[in-house]
Amino acid sequence: MFRNIIHLVLIMTLTFSVDLLYAEKGKVAKIIINRGTVKVKEKGRSVASIGKGDWIAEGATLATGKKSFAKVLFVDKSQMNLGPNSQMLIKAFPIEKAGIITLMRGQLRAKVTKDYMKIKDKSKSKLFIQTKTAAMGVRGTDFQVNYNSQNQSTSLVTYSGEVRMAQIDPSSNFSGD
Repeated sequence: MFRNIIHLVLIMTLTFSVDLLYAEKGKVAKIIINRGTVKVKEKGRSVASIGKGDWIAEGATLATGKKSFAKVLFVDKSQMNLGPNSQMLIKAFPIEKAGIITLMRGQLRAKVTKDYMKIKDKSKSKLFIQTKTAAMGVRGTDFQVNYNSQNQSTSLVTYSGEVRMAQIDPSSNFSGD
């Protein structure tokens, strides 16, 4: 029994060390569940299929196909589910500042942790979600955002916590990059 506990602790330590190693190399999220077609485009690389256990770098664009989805675990333990026919850009995900995710099309359901990162002012948002027509600041929240790129409409459902949402003029210089 004691030997099994030692093995478990060793495995957990190695897993955590590997997670930190990837995070140091600019990898900020890991696919923990995927179904169907899930692709990633990282800076300087071509589009590639991605699956469970694969890491995603800051600056990468993640896209799902028809009848597909991906569940992503970020280094701060926040989780995001990217729905079918959806696309998001992990614009920034620093350890000491708020992250920025751009939802370019489709549906994103997120459970954002509250105090895991090293953000000093805990009253500020720790993650910003943006679409072409809206910007949202979140911290410790379970919510869903839908963005229809055809009619340029953004909708928000908050399950728990608080999301601050502001309208953006779609004719402004929005850039998913």
